[in-house]
Amino acid sequence: MALDAIIAYDIASNRRRTRIAALLEGWGFRIQESVFQLSVSQAELAEIQRQLQELIVESDDVIHIYRLCRSCANGIVVLGTAPTIHDRGLYLGVW
Repeated sequence: MALDAIIAYDIASNRRRTRIAALLEGWGFRIQESVFQLSVSQAELAEIQRQLQELIVESDDVIHIYRLCRSCANGIVVLGTAPTIHDRGLYLGVW
């Protein structure tokens, strides 16, 4: 069963930041410069978390992972013209 998650990050190194963005672009939808929304299984989220852990330097970087319950995800409000993950018809990072 898919769950929605928001991943936000602040990465000190440009190289690490680029690698993290590339990883997340394969799984989700960029909603801000350093914020992604994902719709993945629990196992996939665990794998993404493992891969992110390998990329960061804990003394310099921070990544926040927010899991959204179904009712919370259904309550997301987007103001303006920005598309959402569901508007784009994303499936496991396939654009």
